[in-house]
Amino acid sequence: MDDRPERGQAPRPPAGAGLCATCRFARVVVSDRDSRFVLCERSKTDPAFRRFPPLPVIACPGYEPRGPS
Repeated sequence: MDDRPERGQAPRPPAGAGLCATCRFARVVVSDRDSRFVLCERSKTDPAFRRFPPLPVIACPGYEPRGPS
């Protein structure tokens, strides 16, 4: 199974990330060594949210589902 995004698309969090997998504020960050981390974009404006939350996230007060793509 190839989980790479289509050309020009950012990678989405994996299903194992819990709520982050479908949250509009979650973004995958890929390191130089091809490690992947889920970044919470809400952490940029609200210190109550961890930048890289421990996964899977099963409850989050800031969760908002991603809109249709």
